[in-house]
Amino acid sequence: MIQKPVSLIVGSTGLMGSLIIENLTSLSGSVISLTRNSNNLSKDVTEKIINFDDLLKNSIEINESIDHVYLALGKKLSTYELAYMPEGNRESFKKIDYDYSLAIAELGFKKGAKSIALVSAIGAEENSLNYYFHIKGKLENSLKRIGYENICIAQPGHLLGKRKDFRGYEIPFLEGALHLASPFMQGPLKDFRQIEASKVADQMVKVTREEEGLSILTYDDFA
Repeated sequence: MIQKPVSLIVGSTGLMGSLIIENLTSLSGSVISLTRNSNNLSKDVTEKIINFDDLLKNSIEINESIDHVYLALGKKLSTYELAYMPEGNRESFKKIDYDYSLAIAELGFKKGAKSIALVSAIGAEENSLNYYFHIKGKLENSLKRIGYENICIAQPGHLLGKRKDFRGYEIPFLEGALHLASPFMQGPLKDFRQIEASKVADQMVKVTREEEGLSILTYDDFA
């Protein structure tokens, strides 16, 4: 009897996480979501409510064997914080975007996962002077050292889609500006164009299930 794949996801209530779950539940297999609170997700999703700090103590147990891991966890940031993150905000950002994400990646690997997919960002680079890009790049490099056979790293620009969190005029203003700038974003700047989050989610799931080795996805891979 062929065993159906089991996917472990974190960040399921965010824009990307919800779209990845929507994609996964349309396929064969089961989905486990690690979350702080019950979110009444699809009946096809098993929610495991955890204290994320317990991840750092290696005290989270998952009974099932895991095939695929999806990391879509991220702290909500303002446009200002993306450009320059104040010292006082850095610890909490690193804890969510790096420490928790890495701990889940290691947990999934221990439970047998062979593939992992990460929602990162274009510009991610561990040596970057920008703290946001530094942490994103640091996580990418850390995942590569765990031992996964298949690693999918999505590096999109600004993601378009219906967000549950309301940020006033900040997001519409940013999206309007990027739309106007898009025709002029050529060459290396092309990868910084905004892209529909649904396209990113579709490609991440496809690559995670079908490809082997390291795949780094940018604008042309989604468009």
